[in-house]
Amino acid sequence: MKQKIVIGLDVGSSNICALVGKVTQKPEVEIIGSARVSCRGLRNGIVVNIEETTRAIGQAIDEAEGTANTSIKTVYVGIEGGHIESFNHQGAIMISRSNKEIAEEDILRVIDSARAIRLSPEREIIHTLPQGFVVDGQRGVMDPVGMEGSHLGVHVHIVTGVSTTINNLVKCINRSGLEVEDIVLSVLAAAETVVTPEEKDLGCLLIDFGGQTVDLAIFIEGALKATRALPIGSNSITKDIAHCLHVPLSEAARIKREFGCAQMKMLPDNMEINILGMDGKTRQTILTSRLCEIIEPRIEEIFTFVREEMAKISRENLIPAGGILTGGGALLRGVKEISEDILDLPMRLGMPQNVEGLSEIISSPDYATAIGLIKYAQKEEFSGDRRPVRRKENFLISLIRKIKGWFEEIF
Repeated sequence: MKQKIVIGLDVGSSNICALVGKVTQKPEVEIIGSARVSCRGLRNGIVVNIEETTRAIGQAIDEAEGTANTSIKTVYVGIEGGHIESFNHQGAIMISRSNKEIAEEDILRVIDSARAIRLSPEREIIHTLPQGFVVDGQRGVMDPVGMEGSHLGVHVHIVTGVSTTINNLVKCINRSGLEVEDIVLSVLAAAETVVTPEEKDLGCLLIDFGGQTVDLAIFIEGALKATRALPIGSNSITKDIAHCLHVPLSEAARIKREFGCAQMKMLPDNMEINILGMDGKTRQTILTSRLCEIIEPRIEEIFTFVREEMAKISRENLIPAGGILTGGGALLRGVKEISEDILDLPMRLGMPQNVEGLSEIISSPDYATAIGLIKYAQKEEFSGDRRPVRRKENFLISLIRKIKGWFEEIF
């Protein structure tokens, strides 16, 4: 059976996560290598220090390849941050051939027509994701190839990013000795492994609760209908703990991870815990209820922001499958329950699906994006999905590749 080894690179705001996966035509992917490296060169998904980010990416790739005992030259990379913007658009073409049969090339043409929009000079398209096609006024067509029609339309969800921000990330990856196979919106990648096809068909909300951002994706009738990025995440909780208890950020992260609870009524026991002071030596004792008093207001604020974004999108009543929580922030005790209270939706924890291999990786929502990138690569390699949605190549690079192809055909 044909197989390929791929790397998924989740470039988060405070950590770089690299996973090496083995993909085949089977639904499952196998994770055979992993690494997570802290990085101070990123802020809200944007490179603020090229040297530091390059170092962290290189280290993560080296360690992941080492555990997998392999070497790979290309990566699928996740992208996130406040520079991401998205919107719905549409395009249309005429079918001019005599038999009026719609072909693959017509799908590409109509999607290109949807991409033909005027963006601000600093932005570029990352994804053009078809939501559905229209054939001679008939809506809801998912695959029009082979159908007859004179007029073909398409509804798409377009994701854009700031070109310089994207280029800076690509530059860091290139300096690490790697080429970018594809750039994928992080929340879209996470959806590949934590959201089921049935949930997408019924209508659902995915919340990727990261360190510095909370990313939202709404699926309806199997297609991505809306995405949002909120500039706040679980690191805000860590900072609140550090400020209120006068402890280092590392200690705040530890006690949040080990004893944190998002909702007072979900607190199992009000016990005493020992924490280290700013000098790393002095110890003090607090109750877990005090820790919860710090965490709960921030969690309420975050999910209130989510609710307000949902109201702007006006799709609250179109997600009967409820919500899925993933990302590192989803691991905090009580997050599911408080999100249900504030959003008035049934919620579940999004665990990676159809994945085998390293048990500590495949059982945690913290790795959803990186695993999703492996699943995304699997689709591109084996499913036959049409993906005319890759990041647009630089025109000169595209021209060089075409000329090279012509010469190879001639000689």
